[in-house]
Amino acid sequence: MKKLSIFWMIMMSLLLLSSVGYAESDLHNNEPSIENAWIREAPPVVKILAGFMSISNPTDKTVVLLGAESPLFEKVELHRSIMENGMAKMEQHKQLEIPAHGRVDFSPGGFHLMLVNPRQPLKAGDTATVTIKFEGGKSFPVVFTVRSMENMKHHHH
Repeated sequence: MKKLSIFWMIMMSLLLLSSVGYAESDLHNNEPSIENAWIREAPPVVKILAGFMSISNPTDKTVVLLGAESPLFEKVELHRSIMENGMAKMEQHKQLEIPAHGRVDFSPGGFHLMLVNPRQPLKAGDTATVTIKFEGGKSFPVVFTVRSMENMKHHHH
């Protein structure tokens, strides 16, 4: 009798542990994911850097990006480069919607994070943690890697 009750306790514990694992993995699939986060290297005297990434939304609802922050920068703003009357210009966005099952790429010539007044020089290979904030109080720390200008393709506007 004692062996049987120990067996059932072990089985119930395994069942409980496997359901906890499932819940965590299911929760992870219901949140935006951020990939390929990088910052364009610039000379140390440059006061504004650009951050790029891809945000995927695997959920059935639109997700709203509200902004970002980092202790390494005075402020972080959401911007988009656009062409207007043959001139390149930047427009600041207060938020950005990522559609259900959609993806938004932050890339040179498009959306980017404007990283204002770095508190220390950043060179190729360095990393900077930027916290990405979404509507509903969700935020994710993301590690951005600084990439050398020499190793990047040139983008023309």
